[in-house]
Parts: sequence; structure tokens; C-alpha cells
Amino acid sequence: MPVFFVLLILFTAGIFLFNKYGLLGLFHGDLMSGIKPIAGGDSDFSKRFSDSKRINTLLLGTNQKLTDTIMLASFDTELKRVDLVSIPRDTYYERPNFQGAAYQKINSVYASEGVVALAQDVSDVLGGVPIHFYEIITDDGVAKIVDSMGGVEIDVPRRMKYNDPKQDLHIDLQKGVQVLDGAHAVQYLRYRKGYSNADLGRIEAQQEFMKEAFKQSIGLGFPKVARTVLREVESNMGGMMAARIGSRAIGMDGADITTYTIPGVPQTMHGSSYFMADRQKTLDMMVQIYSMKAEESN
Repeated sequence: MPVFFVLLILFTAGIFLFNKYGLLGLFHGDLMSGIKPIAGGDSDFSKRFSDSKRINTLLLGTNQKLTDTIMLASFDTELKRVDLVSIPRDTYYERPNFQGAAYQKINSVYASEGVVALAQDVSDVLGGVPIHFYEIITDDGVAKIVDSMGGVEIDVPRRMKYNDPKQDLHIDLQKGVQVLDGAHAVQYLRYRKGYSNADLGRIEAQQEFMKEAFKQSIGLGFPKVARTVLREVESNMGGMMAARIGSRAIGMDGADITTYTIPGVPQTMHGSSYFMADRQKTLDMMVQIYSMKAEESN
């Protein structure tokens, strides 16, 4: 399940406040000076890019206490762009203090150790990148927010039909362009069995949904959506901070969002399926993301 809704908080909140109430004067000053990382702040990566004006938020979609979706939203406050990095839920992450194959998957960390521990592990997988905030949402929260938006138009790429009574998961969507309400959006976002590349195919669908939903959210009546978002999303980011960050996003649109998935390959070990991240290629990817300003200036 995607958690694009943090983008609604960060960006649309700032745009709404400034356009309606003229509050731009409240947010002068150095934004980064008041933001401290909850993970990765002492890493070599953080030291290497200590002057970066990027704000990194861990986005989590939960289902039955597992993090079904794990993403990092990296917002460049100078270039006004967002880079979304997906970490597959089955990514292998060795946890010596926990026994059993399931506990060696990164999506098990949240339920057993909490969000800050997961943020630290995600930071480690991404080469030590600092993480400043987190946003957590459930399936039910996704449905309520999509409904508050009046639905999201998406081109469903294939017939999606799947039933799993154990999870109380029932998916039944036709192929083609359609407006998905909250319940059907959750079905679309959780579908994975029909993709040839399974969870990686679902990640691609989730990323496309995030970009479409953000693009369609611009110009919405924000107060109704914002109230739903703030009620349904658990976060360490207060409303004023969200508005301050959002002030840097005025003028952005869907074209300013770029999506990535960490490099790696599926692998079976001890009878369990994992996604084995390529650490060097992942680090190279994060360096490329952080160095975009330098590359564009050449």
C-alpha cells in the first residue's frame, strides 16, 4: 500500500496556508536548523552530504502489524523535487537476536522493535542516509483518505482478481481507466500475485498510483483532505513543521516526483524467499540522488 499521503501533508498544506491566509512571513529562516535525524545522523553518508537541504521521511503502510510498504521520500527543498525510494518488504536484513526466517525480513522489524529501529535499519540498507521523520498509515486509513479526495483515477493495467480468506483480502478489478474509491484503491495497491515479478510489480503499481494521486490532489479543497490525513496518519511531524516544509514545495507537480527501487535480486534461502539488496549499487543510487544538484549545474 502506498503512503503518498505524506506528500499531501507536506506540500498541499503549505500551498493552502499561503494562498488562503498569506502566512508566508511565518516561515522565513533556516528550515534545516530545526530538523534533527531520528536515524543515520552519525553515518559517513550524513557527514559526506552534511550541507544537503534534503528532508527524508520514512513512509510506512501497515497491514496486520507488518510494514507492507516501505519507502523513503527524499525532498530536495532547493530544487523542489521528491525522490521516492522503495524497499521491498522481503528485503533480507540479518537480525541475530531474532530466530526464524520471517524475522530476517525487513518488514518484521516494526512489529517487534518499533518505528525508530526500522528507520535505523532502512537507513543502513540505504547506505546510512539520514531519516528525519516517519509517516505510518493502515489500509483503512488509505481508504478513508482516497474517499476524502473523491477517488483517484488510475489506468488498471490488467484484470485483477484474487481471494485470500485468511487475510480477509478480496480483490476484483476490471482492466482500464477508472476512478477508484477507497476500498477499490486498497485492492489495487495490495494486488501482487498476477505480476510476473510479484512484489516488485506491485511496487511499480504503487509508485505510479502515488504520482497520479499527487497530481490529482493539486487544487483539491485541502481542509477536508487534511483533516482526514491528520486523523489517519501517525507521524512525528507536527502540523506547523509540515506547513513549513510545504512552503518550499509551491509550484511542484507530478513531474517533480522520481521513483526508484533499491537494486537487488530475489533469492531463496533455507526455504524462504528474500529480496537480496545490492549494497554497493544501492549506495551508488543514493549518491546519485543526493548529487543531482551538482550534476545539473555542470
